[in-house]
Amino acid sequence: MSEQLFPQTLDDAITLLAQHRDTARIINGGTDVRDVLPTLINISQIPGLDYIREEGDYIRLGARVTHAHVIASGALNRLAVPLVRACSMIDAVDAREHGTIAGNIASGLSTNLTVAALWSLGAEVKLKSTRGERSVTFSDFFKGVHKTTQAPDEMIVEIAFSKMSPKDKGTFVCTGWSPDERQPQVTCAVVLEFEDDEISNAWINLGGVAPTVVNAIEGEQALVGQWLSDAAINEAAELSMGAVVTNPDKSEIVRELVTKALAEIRDMPVP
Repeated sequence: MSEQLFPQTLDDAITLLAQHRDTARIINGGTDVRDVLPTLINISQIPGLDYIREEGDYIRLGARVTHAHVIASGALNRLAVPLVRACSMIDAVDAREHGTIAGNIASGLSTNLTVAALWSLGAEVKLKSTRGERSVTFSDFFKGVHKTTQAPDEMIVEIAFSKMSPKDKGTFVCTGWSPDERQPQVTCAVVLEFEDDEISNAWINLGGVAPTVVNAIEGEQALVGQWLSDAAINEAAELSMGAVVTNPDKSEIVRELVTKALAEIRDMPVP
């Protein structure tokens, strides 16, 4: 049975992590712990880590921000729509109320609901250890299935990402749930930037089709300069199938998800 330690400050948590290193794991709700380690460092009693903060063009989330915090945030409902929609799809009450965004990221799974959503918003993580702090973009942080660049003595202390502008619309969809793993097989986050009704930039991020989240680059490029007609949606969805690296049988799921996401965005009211 694991020993649980309850540090009262962030510095205490970082020190404990350095002391136990390969035999410890940071938890808050403990809803994303895959394996049992001798020591669990429970940060649920550390105050001030559940902040949702706007700073210029960015939003910053503390290490103890839960999915429920995200759903309840008025700012995030306006400025981070894909993330709010992803968190809203978590049905389990315990996971929604106690599971953190940081914990979701630390597990290193591209199919975790918040990962593709945050990726579409240009997210990065701040890692802290007794050796110092560093910020890492999602593309550099995730290295494969359950593989990240986070060292054993580092803790995710913050997630930062770009606000959606008044010109942006976005959404998140997923399908193909795997009952044995309790994970969606494919996730899809889309953010589109508009000039009037014409798309000036596009981000289509897919989880579960490669070892990490990928951009459907051909689908994105096909949308730029278009308005969301049925023809443009169908073309982008077809081209997005080319982003599937593993499990070719998921190509059709990708086409359906991208079609659904783009149709949702088309039906959204003008900001």
